[in-house]
Amino acid sequence: MTQGEAEWWMERFNIADYDHDGILNFTELRDFLHPEDSQNHEMLTWMVRDKLKRMDDLEIDGKLNFNEFEEHVYSTYESYMDFETNGGDVPIAKDKFAELDVNNDQFLSPEELLPIVPYLYPGEIAYAKYYTSYLMNEADDDEDERLTLQEMLNHESVFYNTVHEDGDGYEENDDEHDEL
Repeated sequence: MTQGEAEWWMERFNIADYDHDGILNFTELRDFLHPEDSQNHEMLTWMVRDKLKRMDDLEIDGKLNFNEFEEHVYSTYESYMDFETNGGDVPIAKDKFAELDVNNDQFLSPEELLPIVPYLYPGEIAYAKYYTSYLMNEADDDEDERLTLQEMLNHESVFYNTVHEDGDGYEENDDEHDEL
């Protein structure tokens, strides 16, 4: 491990250590391991700042101008928003940039990007949410946003395929699946 890497890990540890006692409790360890799921404002800001450093930030200023936002950030935001709204109204890059640029300096700082962090760096909770939404869309026959056991049974392959993958060397044998 190089000195730079060690410093990076130490900085991440110190930010996750919310109570600054030098020890990570359960919540702090979760934030350390999965900063994208953190509720710690400082951890989220650090994560965005770190991602900006790794990004092709042409001016290396820790902020994004509109072109950098459009090229590196907006498409990820747009794809998640498109899914979340079922193809509904997603703001164009220019409008979203203007909305996020609260100080109107024509740059987005890490703090200004925080409102869209869940779309840029979805954590495990976000994946579970999106996959649940997918399952609901596939199996909710009467579109009441609630699933009955019958609807789930009518679409058992949708649920079954979430657990088992067909692939090379995979042979399905119904005798081995008595529980279903």
